[in-house]
Amino acid sequence: MIYDRGDVVILPFPFITSDGVQQKARPALIVSDHSIERRFDDVILAGITSQRIDDINQTEFIIEDGTDEFIRSGLAKTSVVRCEYLMTVPEVIIARKLGKLSGKEMHKIDKILKLSLGLQQKSA
Repeated sequence: MIYDRGDVVILPFPFITSDGVQQKARPALIVSDHSIERRFDDVILAGITSQRIDDINQTEFIIEDGTDEFIRSGLAKTSVVRCEYLMTVPEVIIARKLGKLSGKEMHKIDKILKLSLGLQQKSA
């Protein structure tokens, strides 16, 4: 399956515990553009969390329960897109698509990604 930029997906995330490496299904946002020819079938993702949503910073984007964007996202509760938590993974490990963010919201995320990656000046 081809996933598009702006898709909210579920995939297994590795994390380290005292028992070793474990995996849990977690949501992420596809930020790469599938229309650009690539050597491998990888996608670039920004991690999504529902933890610590009261204290977001300038490299994060909130998707609030009750909004149209939240409904389109397919997420279960208010969540934060962590634009500083990026990863490249093979497309085949994506379990499923939950939803999709609008072009308007992706434009906001683009600005945050630029800031997070140091491609834009910080606002004073």
